[in-house]
Amino acid sequence: MPDLGNPAGFDIETVLTGSGVTLLLSAGIAKYGNHLDYSSAELYGIGGAVLVGLGVVFGLVLVATGNR
Repeated sequence: MPDLGNPAGFDIETVLTGSGVTLLLSAGIAKYGNHLDYSSAELYGIGGAVLVGLGVVFGLVLVATGNR
């Protein structure tokens, strides 16, 4: 039986959740970015680096626990 959550070769739920987080982060930067000492480009970079870092740490935890 095929995996209905993975019809295109990637996890649809993960992609949708990641897209939602990215849109929320972008909306927050667009709305409140001028209240901070960083430019919008710097905030996007920081936000992206944090998300990549969290993804790598989460992936390493999954591998270390034998789930992937």
